[in-house]
Amino acid sequence: MKRLAAVAFVLLTTLFSTAVAAQAPTSAQQDAALEQVVNDQLRRIEALEARLAELQQEMETLRAPQSPTAATAPPPLITEPATIEPPMEVPYEHAFSGAPPEDPDGEGPAADLPRALNVDSYGSLRVLTLVDTDGHSEVTNNFSRLGIRGEKPLIGPLVAFGRYEMGVNMVANDRAILLTGGDPGTPIGQGSQAVSTRLGYVGVRTPIGNVSWGKQWAPYYDVSEITDQLQIFTGAANGAFGALTDGGIAGTGRAERAFLYREAWGPLAVGLQMQNRSLTIHDRHWADTYSGSLVLGELNGFAVAAAYNKVRDGVPTPTVNEPQQGDQATIVGARYRGESFYVGTTFAILKQHEVDDLGRRFDGKGFELALRQHFTPRTWIEGAYNEQRPDADHPGDYRLRFVSSNIVYNFNVASRVFFGVRIDKSRRSDRTPLMDNTFAAGLNYTF
Repeated sequence: MKRLAAVAFVLLTTLFSTAVAAQAPTSAQQDAALEQVVNDQLRRIEALEARLAELQQEMETLRAPQSPTAATAPPPLITEPATIEPPMEVPYEHAFSGAPPEDPDGEGPAADLPRALNVDSYGSLRVLTLVDTDGHSEVTNNFSRLGIRGEKPLIGPLVAFGRYEMGVNMVANDRAILLTGGDPGTPIGQGSQAVSTRLGYVGVRTPIGNVSWGKQWAPYYDVSEITDQLQIFTGAANGAFGALTDGGIAGTGRAERAFLYREAWGPLAVGLQMQNRSLTIHDRHWADTYSGSLVLGELNGFAVAAAYNKVRDGVPTPTVNEPQQGDQATIVGARYRGESFYVGTTFAILKQHEVDDLGRRFDGKGFELALRQHFTPRTWIEGAYNEQRPDADHPGDYRLRFVSSNIVYNFNVASRVFFGVRIDKSRRSDRTPLMDNTFAAGLNYTF
């Protein structure tokens, strides 16, 4: 069929040429030349048909299944010229693959500086505007912080973890910090620093509990946080942040130089802590303070809790970096957390743990109540009542007492704007007012 088409094409070409030439006189030489052209075209067509048949046979051979031994070897790969330099080696491949870091030189100067993808960074930038009824106003920091945390497999079921969180002063390098709540955010002695350590620890998670070393949340705070729930004006009476510190030296807030064990069995959670240090002449060499906590309950619903903390290396007149002799704190608490409602209360018995307006230590008691009611998932009102007073044998008439409330709008995860008020009935030892009523507006930008 293909041959007939080719012949027809040649004949048409020939006839067209002949018709064109018909106007001129024909001769025997012209006829012979035309016949020669036709024969040449036919021979070319026969050669092309033969080549086409060979190609079809090769295609059928390639499509047929072949045994591994009969497979044709692939063509050799084309390699780059030897003059091109190889890529530089990456010392920590886990930065690309996400696997645990490989240590190329465990004793090298940069052995502790790998970039690990399983380290999380976070922060919360917080600023307040305060105005009291005496006409004073101030823009102040509200315990802003930046931190990193992460964990990596250690051996078998053991997992190593670590965390560092620093407090940052967003608005100034003040040498005196205006305390507007129970969490000063910096211990005494660091008031002039724009950056201070809030938390810093490393630890190991095991099948029988977590152990950690460093500056970390104390077991005492497991109970205290039941009522330390507000954005501002909260957590001032139950002793977690005693003597206007962050509770680091006494071990009730963010405990310093602490060894901590935590574990949970169903609804029961346990925390045990001791602080080992050499701060005073009464150094005990081991467990200079000790504390423990028990919390019974689930995250939602009812829960009860209790904690105890004792200082063993205190001195009668401590400096700002020394513990107080006889410092003890006991706290009990209960709370209920529902879908849109929260209520919690704590009661503390404090011995030489707090100071009055004149800086004198005292034995006393503290009580706190915290409430929260959601209007929508993003909007709620919260309130607190704090009262702390010395026992009757303490000279003077010092008292801490206030009611506070905030309206909060949560515009993103832990990022909030709020407006609050503190109605203060606290008084000095001479019965004069300790603080004026205060109004606040603030923004927390958390990431």
